[in-house]
Amino acid sequence: MTRPHDPEPRDAPSKRPDDPARRRAAARRSLRAAVALGCARLRGARGGRLGLAMAALISLGCGVMALVLRLDDGTTSLEALLGSAARGLAWAAAGPIALAAAHDRPGADRRDGVEALAAARGISRASLHGVRSLAAMLEVARVVALPLAALSVLAALLSGSPLLGLQHLAYGAALALFGAVSGVTLGGLAAASGRVAGARGRALFLVLTLVPWGLADLAGDSRWSIPGALGAFLSFAARSAGGPAG
Repeated sequence: MTRPHDPEPRDAPSKRPDDPARRRAAARRSLRAAVALGCARLRGARGGRLGLAMAALISLGCGVMALVLRLDDGTTSLEALLGSAARGLAWAAAGPIALAAAHDRPGADRRDGVEALAAARGISRASLHGVRSLAAMLEVARVVALPLAALSVLAALLSGSPLLGLQHLAYGAALALFGAVSGVTLGGLAAASGRVAGARGRALFLVLTLVPWGLADLAGDSRWSIPGALGAFLSFAARSAGGPAG
């Protein structure tokens, strides 16, 4: 006896439209696309462009200085130069991007139709706040960590000694971690400031960053502020990797 032909073949369970795994995968793709769009919009903002330009300028300047030091001194440690680059990137490159993230990104997204596009993709307004925060953290971290990683590789190549080259790479790894911490701290605070204060988000971000720094410095311990805490973390990272403290 032959089995009758099924005129409507059933889909496999994993291919059904209402499969929860497919819905979760689609939601993850939508969130990744939203984060990528948030990063692109932040890079395209005025502060984002300024931050990227400053990162390129600092990286180029430090790279040229490393070459000059190598030609003048031969085998030499470039860890002090890497530490100076880290501080410069955290201020001059990450600062403008954080200010851009603090300047009423929710309002800009509503005005440009991003919120409507996100809603059509199933992303709620609350989830979109998280997307903006993650995008700000990523952009700040990238503008600090990636140039430092490239400079540490250059320093290792120019060190003139295998042992010194390994030390530069270890220090570069610690500096990349500093970049990640800077991204979480500055990017997260900037996104929260923009969400709470809207068009006055930049002013709130500056107040939350600079006022405690000044008060803590007057009290004799600047670590009780975001810039001071980042500076202390940078010193700790340098000591952990065998680099110069401070």
